[in-house]
Amino acid sequence: MKTKDQVKSAIDALSLANKIVFVHASMRSLGQFEGGADTLLSMLLAEGCTVIVPAFNYYTLCHPPKNNNYQQNGHRGEWQFDDIVPFDGNDNRIEVSMGKFAAAVVTHDVRFRTDHPIGSFAGVGPKAEAVLSHQNDIDVYGHYQYCLNATDAIVLSVGVTLNSITPIHFAEQLAGRELFRRWARTTSRGDVEVCVGSCSEGFHQLEDVLNPISTRIDVGLGKWTSYPLKALIQESARAITANPTITQCTTECPRCQDMTAGGLIRTH
Repeated sequence: MKTKDQVKSAIDALSLANKIVFVHASMRSLGQFEGGADTLLSMLLAEGCTVIVPAFNYYTLCHPPKNNNYQQNGHRGEWQFDDIVPFDGNDNRIEVSMGKFAAAVVTHDVRFRTDHPIGSFAGVGPKAEAVLSHQNDIDVYGHYQYCLNATDAIVLSVGVTLNSITPIHFAEQLAGRELFRRWARTTSRGDVEVCVGSCSEGFHQLEDVLNPISTRIDVGLGKWTSYPLKALIQESARAITANPTITQCTTECPRCQDMTAGGLIRTH
């Protein structure tokens, strides 16, 4: 079976048609896939999907104000930023690590992109703006909250591990962790304070917890794994509450150290 046929079969088998699909994708996992990321996006849109991806951009990071009173903020030492590029929501700049599929969404003619200057998300499809309009600088995962009780919200892993699954950061919030604060430069609002997620390099340790709610299909050289958004977030939050170190990559990681201890602390 050709990869494109496998993709169509996977879309059908996972019942993705007309769903809100939070996609985290490695195009390499599809092997020789004619048309690449643009074709994959077109196939999902043809089935009525609303496709949403992370569109993060770290070029915008800038220094905090001198009077910020935060501790346990996932940072050690001096802030160092070179070549700061102010965020412009009309721009298509994203981190290369976001991948080719995320780039295809961000550059789509009718995409909607949020104004969060570091943790931006982008979407295409009938519900993209309605979903993503719930994100702001501080409520960085507000779109997940909005979709939490939606029966049509799916998280789709295309050949990636749980370390790439962004909704787990929202599960950390629901488990009582306080998100970190960072500062970013924008073209229209100057320097702004925002909430961001922590380290995700230990998220694969949630695999045994999330396996029972997942559905997997072989596609190309890898696997597609789908999770109901609500179940993924709730089961992850329960596991984090029961065992805070389950998300920790190493004991030396400053972000993991601070987040497993409960996250940001505001001081006066």
